[in-house]
Amino acid sequence: MKRVIGKIDPNEKNVYIWGAGFSGLILGYYLKEQGYKVTIYERSNKIGGKIGTKKTHAGLVEKGANALYMNADAMDLLKELKLEPLPASKKLKRLLLLNGRPRRAFQISILSKLALNGHKKPPLISDGLTVAEFFKPLLGSENINRFISPALGGIYASSADQLHFKSIFSEIDKIAQFDSYWEFMKFLFKNQKQKPRLEVTGSVSFDGGMQALINSLGDHLRNEIKINSKESFKLKGNTIICTDAQSASELTNAMKPEFSAELGRIRYQELTTVTVFMKREIRSLQKSFGVLIPLNNGFNSIGVINNKAIFPSNNPNVFSYTFICRKKSTNDEIMEDIKTIYTEFVPEDVDYIENTYWDKALPIYDLQRYLSVKKLHQLAQKESNLAIFGNYVAGISLREMISAARTFAKNPQEYGEFK
Repeated sequence: MKRVIGKIDPNEKNVYIWGAGFSGLILGYYLKEQGYKVTIYERSNKIGGKIGTKKTHAGLVEKGANALYMNADAMDLLKELKLEPLPASKKLKRLLLLNGRPRRAFQISILSKLALNGHKKPPLISDGLTVAEFFKPLLGSENINRFISPALGGIYASSADQLHFKSIFSEIDKIAQFDSYWEFMKFLFKNQKQKPRLEVTGSVSFDGGMQALINSLGDHLRNEIKINSKESFKLKGNTIICTDAQSASELTNAMKPEFSAELGRIRYQELTTVTVFMKREIRSLQKSFGVLIPLNNGFNSIGVINNKAIFPSNNPNVFSYTFICRKKSTNDEIMEDIKTIYTEFVPEDVDYIENTYWDKALPIYDLQRYLSVKKLHQLAQKESNLAIFGNYVAGISLREMISAARTFAKNPQEYGEFK
């Protein structure tokens, strides 16, 4: 279910939000627009959570998400904020590391599998089905590891055998089984075509990076946010928890132990992002978004983002690459990865490196997350003044969070069955 967990009382206009990361800011923004008196408590000295742009002598460094992928709600939000989107460059190559070299993602082997096995009937769509299990009859294990896992890993930082099918393909809703893989693909294409046409499509950033979005929301809520808050957590009036699941578990431990237990079961993937500013371009990544790297491939990274190619105006006169790793990684380990994809590399090519580690970077969209969120929705049916929101709730992307927050603010007590 793509919605905030829980309800608030629309007759009680005071709303207390815990956490000023993106989920707290976007929910606070929409609730304020609906006439609620919002107070946001943030224990740290900054807003935006993991999203933020650092200005260095070499150039801009995105600490978290480097872009917003557009939908209709995101387009409306930017218009309301009077924030001009900076579209990503068009027609960039999408590369995948195959046999030690960045290559175009679509290969003959994949196309032949689609042609040969598209008529096959996919597995029954049960609660326990993983993405790998669904696609195995179509593509086989080797192609799942080489293609599907890297593609989804670029979004979820998890492999296909971890990812829960119903969570990743939530648009399928109540369909129990498709007659063939061709029917499944037709369904996805039809669903995509039904979405409204947008003035700006694809990924966007902003002049000065993603910090501009955080700053704009912060300006709108400047009188509502309490930075460095020492306020003790309490359930008073309409309370909304907008922290990561583990922190939410700690907050609810004493007052809502059942909520706390389920929140504590949601697991997170650690990540390191390393932005490297270079004096020379990595030739194998020219005119590309970057490269996705299959797991267990001898690399420390699972992907490389070509910042200059995607948003050239935010990266003038500099070659900037962000390496993403599923562990705590050192700069030396990243240098090893660069040497592998750029044989002419010498240490003197590096101008500056910014290394950022997150111990709880992204929620893992596995079966446990699905079951815990389902249970949390069931528990929340009994509540009238408590809600929970974050990127583990209604979708991992910023655009999904925008849509969920906007819908909730308009109908904070409308509650359907969890699907």
